[in-house]
Amino acid sequence: MRRRFAKIRTSNHTASPLRKSILVDCPAVVRLGSLTSTPEVFPGIRNVVEINTVEAIQNSRNKLRMKECFKRLNIPQASWWDSYQALAHDENPLPYPLVVKRVFGFQGRGMQLLRNEKNLRAWSSEHNYDGWFFEVFYNYSREYRLHVAKGIGCFLAWRKLRTREATDRWFFNSENSNWVGVDHNLFNRPVCWNLLEKTALDCLEATGLDIGACDIRIQSSRHDNPKFIVCEINSAPALMRLGIEKYKESIKTLIENKLRNG
Repeated sequence: MRRRFAKIRTSNHTASPLRKSILVDCPAVVRLGSLTSTPEVFPGIRNVVEINTVEAIQNSRNKLRMKECFKRLNIPQASWWDSYQALAHDENPLPYPLVVKRVFGFQGRGMQLLRNEKNLRAWSSEHNYDGWFFEVFYNYSREYRLHVAKGIGCFLAWRKLRTREATDRWFFNSENSNWVGVDHNLFNRPVCWNLLEKTALDCLEATGLDIGACDIRIQSSRHDNPKFIVCEINSAPALMRLGIEKYKESIKTLIENKLRNG
């Protein structure tokens, strides 16, 4: 059988080195954030192995759709409202602080912390509610990214550590944080790490993804049984050199497993 490169379709330029890097024994398409259909990639070819279907990508890129998927599997996450009207008409007092996020957002762009009614009114006066949602803010002190794949488990993990220069310290992202790996002395592996790994795999199952990066926020190590919430699962995370190598290995294994299992 003629070997060929898996077709990588990605919405994140940092994953470009994966293109023409994974030799496999079957036609295969791998979506990392892309919505490109299989017939577009392999016109007229049947029995194409898919890693991350179009539906799975849609489930993960739309954060409201993603949260509904999580809800069906009872995955711990922040309570949310899909509009200001729904939030304002809740019978209970508003649970400040709140975070307002884009339904189709990335790297936290546009996200704001609303500490009180005044903040909410100010935000509402300047924005159309379409494309936004609100969720309860959890001030948990640690955040981890677990890269997971079906049948493989967690194959790469990072902790996000805010830099000393960071001014906005209520969130973690690539602009205000450094990332340390499991071998770093500041990784501070949570005592419930096995549960975090299982939860990240549940996120794959909930959305239908085969591979993705799950962001989990958790209480400090002072807690014997720390609480945590899943922020999101991302099908197109930024990848550096180590991430590229790990994704090459994991994607190849995923394709081989699907080919073997029919």
